[in-house]
Amino acid sequence: MSRNRAVGILLMTSLLLPTSSALAKKKKAGSHDYQPEAAPTGDQPSKVLERAFKLYDGEDFYSSSIELNKVVEGESGDTEPNKQKAEFWMGKALYNMKFYSASLSYFDRIVQKGPSHAYYNATLKWLASLSRQLPDSTGILEKIGKYNRAELDQPALEKVRDELYFLLGKYFYQKGSFKEAVELFGTVPSSSEFYVQAKLFEGATHVREYQAKPAVESFKEVLRSAAESTDPRIKPFEDLANLSLARTFYSTDQFELATKYFDRVSHDSDQ
Repeated sequence: MSRNRAVGILLMTSLLLPTSSALAKKKKAGSHDYQPEAAPTGDQPSKVLERAFKLYDGEDFYSSSIELNKVVEGESGDTEPNKQKAEFWMGKALYNMKFYSASLSYFDRIVQKGPSHAYYNATLKWLASLSRQLPDSTGILEKIGKYNRAELDQPALEKVRDELYFLLGKYFYQKGSFKEAVELFGTVPSSSEFYVQAKLFEGATHVREYQAKPAVESFKEVLRSAAESTDPRIKPFEDLANLSLARTFYSTDQFELATKYFDRVSHDSDQ
């Protein structure tokens, strides 16, 4: 591999990754169905936990969190299943108060306990929501990476499944598991709002594997999708795709094509 090719590849990937993450489309809190998930039956909740649920249902999340904390800390006399329930609702209450880092810490407790926790699978939806509010540096991708593909396919996650495919793909990308990353990026359908981002990362993954041809196809698919879209938020991804194509062609000594795509990056772009 020539020095120019190596430099071009490194420049392209270092540019693409943080920018794509920063440009991820943000949704408002509450955009998904955040109604309380069905809880396991069998254990009668304490008065404290019942009061916490009532306050939560009334959207008094602050007061609810105070009561939930009593349950989590064992002050209410609740059983372990009810403590798990309180842990999950505490994460939700903190999310609704926009204390996203604190919310993540409670959901992380659940993730660390694994499938033995009653709300392990239900936590995935909230991790997807937190990924829109927190940077990757918080370790949220590692938490999503604890789940396997089959767990992402559960019916309750239908509304966020495409997003989870994308996020799990990013996790494998960062881990260097490129085969798994490409497979997950390729699973995101063209109808998804995460399709363009998935294609950008798919292209970056091919670059990391020194596969210029499929990388070019992925980046060109971003351009095709952008050309068909009327959403102005797609424009930054179009600029990234042009820049990524330019750097890919530069790294393979195709300088005329590189110049062509460098010229297509809009003048008002951050790139």
